[in-house]
Amino acid sequence: MEGLLKSNYGSMAKGCVEDSRIESSSSLRLVLVGKSGCGKSATGNSILCKTVFESKLGAQTVTRRCQVATGTWNGKNILVVDTPSIFETKAKNQEMYKDIGDCYLLSVPGPQVLLLVTQLGRFTAQDTVAVRRVKEVFGIGAMRYVVVVFTHKEDLGDGSLDDYVVNTDNHSLRCLIQECGRRYCGFNNRATGEEQREQLEHLMAVVESLEREHQGAYYTNELYLDAQMLEEGRVSTPGEEPRWFLAKVKAYVENQERILKESQSHWVFKVLLRVRKWMRNNIGLSAFLVICIFIFFVLLIKLCIP
Repeated sequence: MEGLLKSNYGSMAKGCVEDSRIESSSSLRLVLVGKSGCGKSATGNSILCKTVFESKLGAQTVTRRCQVATGTWNGKNILVVDTPSIFETKAKNQEMYKDIGDCYLLSVPGPQVLLLVTQLGRFTAQDTVAVRRVKEVFGIGAMRYVVVVFTHKEDLGDGSLDDYVVNTDNHSLRCLIQECGRRYCGFNNRATGEEQREQLEHLMAVVESLEREHQGAYYTNELYLDAQMLEEGRVSTPGEEPRWFLAKVKAYVENQERILKESQSHWVFKVLLRVRKWMRNNIGLSAFLVICIFIFFVLLIKLCIP
C-alpha cells in the first residue's frame, strides 16, 4: 500500500507515509491551510523548531505537494501537514483532487486543529476565498477546529495582537475571528530561542484549550472514513484504490460546494423575509424611505442627462 500511495498520489516529504502511519494515531495532528504565499511552510518550521518544509520568498508557490513532518513539544508528538495551493480559486482538475486526497491521507484519522495562516495586516480577498475553500475541502463543521495564525507578528512592534484584532476595520477578518471562536495567535517565523519558544507555547495553549472544548475529539468526516478504509486495505475494488478514492474526494468537495451555495441563498432569503416583515410593521417609515429612494433616482437621472 505504501508504494501505491507514493506512485498515485505524488511525491511526499521524506518518509511521510511511513511516519504518518506510525505516529499519526498518537500525535497531535495539525494541518496548515490558507492561500499560497502566506507563510504556511515557514510556520510549520517554526512549530517544529527545525527546517523541514522548503520556504522562500518568490513569485510562485514553493510547496507543490502535501508534505508531513513530525516533532515533539513537552514530550508530546506533533505531526504537521503542509499543503500546496488547494485553497485558491483555480480550475478544478485531477491534480487538485489528488492534492486534497494527499492531505486527507497524511492526516488520518483526522486533525485536532486546522491552522489557518494569514499575514498580519494583509487579509485580502484571496484570504476570504481561502476560508471558503477550507469549508469546501473539509466541510463547514471544520471551522470549529480552526485557529488563525498571523505571520509577521514582528510588524506589530510594541503593539498588541489583541488590540489589532479588536480594532481592525477589515469586516471579513472580523467575521472569520468570530466564526472560529476568537482563536488566534501571532508568529514571527524568523524568531529563535526564547521568542520562538514563547510563541509556540502560546499556540499550544490555544490548541490545548480547543482540545478541552472538544473533549479530546479530533475532526473527522465521511472522507476521512474513506481515507482510513483505503489505508487499511478495506476497499472492495482491488487494483482500483486510487481511482476509487479520487472519485470520493471529487464527490465530497462538489457536495460541500453545493451545500455552501444553498446555505448562502437560504441566508439571503431569510434577510429578505426580515426586511419584508419590518416593512409591514413600519408602514409609514417604509413609505417614506421608498419615496426618498424614488426622489434620489429621479435626481440622479436628471444629473446624468445633459
